[in-house]
Amino acid sequence: MKISKTKEELVNMYIDSLKEGKIPWRERWVSSLNVNGISDKEYKGINQLLLSYVTYKEQYNDNRWFTYYQIKQKGYKLKDAKGKGIPVEFYSVYDIKNKKKVDFADYERLVNERPETKVNYRLICNTSYVFNASLIEGVPEQDKYPYDKSIPANNFIKKIISKLGVKYSERGNEAFYSPTTDEIVLPESKKFYDEYSYYATQLHEISHSTGSKDRLNRNIDFKDKKSYAREELVAEISSSFLMAKLGIVPESEDYNNHKSYIQSWISILEDKPNELFKAVNESNKVYDYINDLVKVKDKEIER
Repeated sequence: MKISKTKEELVNMYIDSLKEGKIPWRERWVSSLNVNGISDKEYKGINQLLLSYVTYKEQYNDNRWFTYYQIKQKGYKLKDAKGKGIPVEFYSVYDIKNKKKVDFADYERLVNERPETKVNYRLICNTSYVFNASLIEGVPEQDKYPYDKSIPANNFIKKIISKLGVKYSERGNEAFYSPTTDEIVLPESKKFYDEYSYYATQLHEISHSTGSKDRLNRNIDFKDKKSYAREELVAEISSSFLMAKLGIVPESEDYNNHKSYIQSWISILEDKPNELFKAVNESNKVYDYINDLVKVKDKEIER
């Protein structure tokens, strides 16, 4: 199948997706949300945000966190952890009349049954310091990912990154392109579900990088929601075009993931069909730019 025909079919698929019901989107990699090392419960809200920031800043390679009491209880030992405890907040319910803490589930049940008793309880905010497992001796090794080997780098994609001159690294739990530092960051390849997911994500972020002022200069305003939505459409459609060139056959779930991503961003824009065609035109420019830059014939692409 010629690439032009493939691109045509992909575009038709995206147009049809505008008429479909909402398609669920699946993140293409295992996202290691921060959890308590004993209960395995995920931290919520601002706690999750804070721990994710610290994990990124300190380059921790473990998503488990323990309180000092839990460390002591398990017989573990802190190492080089001075000043590295992170405060997390949690709420409990206090029964004023009986002067005791009450389980949240019991509190909700009691108040639902007798709403007038709500005045007898108050919420208490507690703070506890937690330490990352990387700072603790004796913690069992974590079986992080359901895959036993990393996905191999693709020569075509490696060549694109080299020719673009963009910085590239794999760390953390997010995939993004930073215009400020001209850098692409992805989670480690072993976190991805399969080759398609890994390469498609690489190409999505690579497509973003082509918008820089030194390349195709798309004048993206990342603070403007609509401008950002347009850029995400361009990156996703470009990614699917480039994946077609790689000759990696997508499963139906991969097609749905592309369609769902496009649905989510185009819903922000008012003139949806027209915006989609604009994004397709920009994606063709990205595809041609990368093709000309790399100058790799189809037969030379690593399958």
